[in-house]
Amino acid sequence: MTSGGGNRVAIDIGTSSIKILQASGTADKPVVTAAGYKDIIGLSGDAVSEALKSLAEEIQVSAKDALISISGPSVIVRFISLPRMDDAALKGAIRYEAEKFIPYNISECIIDFQTLRKDDKDNKLNVLLVAAKKDYVDARIGLIENAGFSVKLIDVDSFALANAFLRNAPSSDPNKSYAVLNIGGAHTNVSILKGELIYFSRDIIMGGNDFTSAISRKLGIGQKEAEAAKIAPPKDKEPEVLECVKTVFNDLLDEIKLSFGYYENQAGKGIDEVYISGGTANIIGLEGIFEESLESKPVLWDPMGFADISSAGVEASFFEKMKNRLCIAAGLLLR
Repeated sequence: MTSGGGNRVAIDIGTSSIKILQASGTADKPVVTAAGYKDIIGLSGDAVSEALKSLAEEIQVSAKDALISISGPSVIVRFISLPRMDDAALKGAIRYEAEKFIPYNISECIIDFQTLRKDDKDNKLNVLLVAAKKDYVDARIGLIENAGFSVKLIDVDSFALANAFLRNAPSSDPNKSYAVLNIGGAHTNVSILKGELIYFSRDIIMGGNDFTSAISRKLGIGQKEAEAAKIAPPKDKEPEVLECVKTVFNDLLDEIKLSFGYYENQAGKGIDEVYISGGTANIIGLEGIFEESLESKPVLWDPMGFADISSAGVEASFFEKMKNRLCIAAGLLLR
């Protein structure tokens, strides 16, 4: 679905921060009219709603229709293959099929699906199935509404990530496989695309908070100090921080390699290029550890390259400083 020409606001609420982008114009040519970022480390529930409301007022957000996304263990994404059938039959069959793939009681879930590809050779449909626990979705909607917004659209983080990447990629080779990783506070979103089509999506329950906690324990410092140290550690503590980072990253990379291996088994080819974003993308030592483990140098990318940001009302340095954190919000603007 593509937004019209009216104002809309993309709101990305993570475990450690809120990101807001307001835009006018169409999804093809969005003009960003407000942008903001706020730390919410240690906040939950009503306090997050208040932080969102405060940030929206601070950056003078006028739009009330919010585009949001969800992720984590309460959101299940499956790519399934079904016999060819018409849309009406597929709609009727999808709930029955979902019970085979969703590890929750179906009555407790909201289910959606989309046909990705029609395989004429094998007379099959490749279908993207998404299920989210109702209580989780209701809580997220309540949080947004308590801050004064109405929810217009709910996306999934890894899909928003893929959309932002595709819009900003200079060109997508249909024969190449791209892994796009977003290392957030609690989760790492993994999207794997072949050309312009998504073939794999997963949330790994590890992220920047794990690095921060490891550094905090190792150095005996507070979470805020550790948060800063993982990006720019004091010179005398750099070896210890690097040791912490490498230990946590190796665990995360084990999970990433499992995802890559699953895709390779399904698609018959490996990953050609790895792109990385998220608040942990600039962590010390990341590039070298990635290259050592995956034999591939990760590429940092700018999720805002497609948008006109000249009217955003923020300092010029904002988007350069925050670009790694804005990929989900940027992807939502494209819906």
